Amino acid sequence: MKKNKKYRWGLKLATLVLSSSVLFSTIETASAATYTVKSGDSLWKIANQQGVSYQTLMKWNNLSSPTIHVGQKLNLNNSIVSTPKPTTNLVQVAKQYVGVKYTFGGNTPSTGFDCSGYVTYVFNKAGIPTARKTAAGFYNTAKKVSTPKVGDLVFFANTYKAGISHVGIYIGNNQMINASNSGVNIASISSSYWKKHFVGYGRI
Repeated sequence: MKKNKKYRWGLKLATLVLSSSVLFSTIETASAATYTVKSGDSLWKIANQQGVSYQTLMKWNNLSSPTIHVGQKLNLNNSIVSTPKPTTNLVQVAKQYVGVKYTFGGNTPSTGFDCSGYVTYVFNKAGIPTARKTAAGFYNTAKKVSTPKVGDLVFFANTYKAGISHVGIYIGNNQMINASNSGVNIASISSSYWKKHFVGYGRI
């Protein structure tokens, strides 16, 4: 009789442990499918980390605009097949404007570009909402990184004025695409001129 009671108690205990395990596993899975927005996040940045476009992330969360706020929970529906990362499209868009003339304050292909106007135009054209800023403005808001990825920003100082004064888009292989005095072009970051003025990389 005592053995019978011990067996039934052991069976109940095993069932309880198994149920708890399933419960916590379910909770963990649910948690993995959501993301809480942190300071410095952008919808594009989160989408890039997930390997999807920001439009897809908007669709998953029924967002009418790409604006997000700290503490907001986003659904990360990883069961949907990932689309190509937006950085691929970003570089393709950026290269379309090689040869466009340099114009101080310019921000369209028809007027010409300055460095920050070019960055702003390309990011928005690639579907990455980006407000118009100066090179210093981009530097102040970007997350600084030591190992750049394609699509990150490259910053330079003391080119035509003191402080952060130039910005380009990193396209890999230690190269950037940027709007300089000679117009939109691809340049080596390790060239003597750019190396002398190089500050670092930033991610938006």
